[in-house]
Amino acid sequence: MTDCLVENARIVTDAGLQRGSIATEDGSIAAIGPDLSASGADAETVVQADGMVALPGAIDVHTHMHDAGLFPDDIDIGTQTASAVAGGVTTVVELPTQTPVTTPAALREKRARCEDRAHVDFGLVAGNFQDGDVDVEGFLEAGVPEFKTFTAEPYRADDAAILDLMTEVGAAGGTVRVHCESQAILDDARARLDGTDPELYPQSRPLEAELEAIGRVGWLAEYADCPLHVVHISSGSGAAVADRFASRANVPVTLETCPQYLAFSADDVADRGPFLKVNPGLKSPDEVDRLWQAVRDGTIDLVATDHFPTHREDRERGWDDIWVPYAGLPGVETMLEFLVNEGVHEGRLSWPRLLELVCARPAREAGFFPRKGSLAVGTDADLVLLRNEGYEVSAEDLAYNGGWTPFEGRTWNWRVDTVVADGSIAARDHDVLAEPGDGSFLPRGPRVSTG
Repeated sequence: MTDCLVENARIVTDAGLQRGSIATEDGSIAAIGPDLSASGADAETVVQADGMVALPGAIDVHTHMHDAGLFPDDIDIGTQTASAVAGGVTTVVELPTQTPVTTPAALREKRARCEDRAHVDFGLVAGNFQDGDVDVEGFLEAGVPEFKTFTAEPYRADDAAILDLMTEVGAAGGTVRVHCESQAILDDARARLDGTDPELYPQSRPLEAELEAIGRVGWLAEYADCPLHVVHISSGSGAAVADRFASRANVPVTLETCPQYLAFSADDVADRGPFLKVNPGLKSPDEVDRLWQAVRDGTIDLVATDHFPTHREDRERGWDDIWVPYAGLPGVETMLEFLVNEGVHEGRLSWPRLLELVCARPAREAGFFPRKGSLAVGTDADLVLLRNEGYEVSAEDLAYNGGWTPFEGRTWNWRVDTVVADGSIAARDHDVLAEPGDGSFLPRGPRVSTG
């Protein structure tokens, strides 16, 4: 018997929008197409899409959601995956924040804590490595093939340690993710600044810090023969530097950016202050334009959020001293709506390109495809419906429990209407129906060569 039937949707495909219906059974897509029964008599749940746009559930491969040593009690993978599913994100990948996960034992402990709380399926990344002595095989046996390191503080690894890590990980079929900013340039830039005003923060993390570090880790990955994932590229120039290595094709190189770098420039900090404090820092309006071009033309492979949850009152402290609050923005609940509204609706992206950026390519890079990231018979029954309706973005309308969003006050025209996860209605209009523990850990193996 059909569990859920979504009728009369405009389904996003590689070729564009196609009218059709989607039937799910036992957590998987059982049928999809224009000729499914419109009666719904054999379905437990029927959703009348009435022409709404249907996408696979979005996948956010860069989130910080669970750290008992850093976040307050009400911020964990439970509350944050509730925010995720409210915004149409049905799979997340969780990365270490302040508390390192550098042993398989620590990874298994984190997995157990997250499984009891997660509203959606999730994967994990190991990190934050500051030396090359890593039990790579132990992590792979635990279902984690990705390893995070930094070229900047507070978790900076030197080049020798990064090279050792890449050599081991590459040989085992894993991937190294790198936060790319040059600590030498950051130190010099910070030393030139005096004061506590929010507008100083982007100046403390200049463009050249990103460019230098991307170039350096690109050559290290080439030398070590290790797949590389460059996280949160903040500039069009950074994308161009990274593309030098992606285009060489000696090793797989994946380029990621985030909504904040497409939505805001350093010029916006005067008005929004600490609510735009993020690492890497925001860049010039010209770099934002170049970054949109890189997203549009395929230089950037995928969009993720680098979701970092904080309460409004903690962020407010930055008005008096911008150096006090942690850097990072909440974004998992608004990622899809931002890209539909300021990407597709504004003519910067096509629907098929959006499908690639937040569904198909993240699923491939994370090792979830074809189970996730596509709407096809046999895949997981995760999907999101978007309705065309004008509204003003407000934190009060979000499931996110931090009480703020950097997009506050923006006028958008597309909104997440209904989210289906594992064949069940998981959210409606940002009202979460999924429960803690509904999500499962997704073990992943070594990268499979496509060459």
